[in-house]
Amino acid sequence: MEDFQKVLYEALLVAFGKILAKYNAFAQGSILKDVGKEIIDYLNSHDFQFEEKGSLEDLSTMIELFVKNGFAESLDIEPADQGQNYVWHNLYGIAAYKELHEIVDNPFLSCPLNLCLYYLADKHNKTMRLHRKTFDVESKTAESQYEIVDKDCPADAEFDPLIIENARLYELAQERADRLEKAQKEIKILRGIIPICASCKKIRTDEGYWQQVETYISDHSEVLFSHAICPDCMKKLYPGFS
Repeated sequence: MEDFQKVLYEALLVAFGKILAKYNAFAQGSILKDVGKEIIDYLNSHDFQFEEKGSLEDLSTMIELFVKNGFAESLDIEPADQGQNYVWHNLYGIAAYKELHEIVDNPFLSCPLNLCLYYLADKHNKTMRLHRKTFDVESKTAESQYEIVDKDCPADAEFDPLIIENARLYELAQERADRLEKAQKEIKILRGIIPICASCKKIRTDEGYWQQVETYISDHSEVLFSHAICPDCMKKLYPGFS
């Protein structure tokens, strides 16, 4: 019996690839870009650190990260008439890519590495154009010839208006989510037990220093203080002014 985890991974590749193939290039581009970003964020959150340099060299760095961590046993990159030819030896999930090869033009649409590369290229207004692909499942070798090209910007009239509207609504929702996330990061909340002097009401900091209440709260929140005198203190301090 085959390894369940391996077959499950291949099943996800095939399922995602078949679904992506149903969409036009505009919708595919939006999905590829967003999923690629999420994959990179998830990898970074699990200590597979990928540090972007802000150039197309980031694509090569991402490829190295995948290969180093077992995505393929090895990778040979050869110059081609258009772009470069990638020869993947013992590519993980090759059976799924071979199956997709019989169904879709680009069997690597659902490839996790492809998704990350698409996202990174898009940040430079570029995209990856697949020119050629071959598979040898018996030797577990796959070849793919890619070229990094400028993104096409067809007129809106070439797209389904409903797809354009959905994409616009998604972008608005994403902008709101980004603003909310930024606001949440800026909020400082005081929690736990705060040591406070029973007499002068100063607060002891984590470093062992004693601070005025207003100083401590200002340092640990977005609160600003303005000073006044309450009626009870007014009577006590200034009995002649009532």
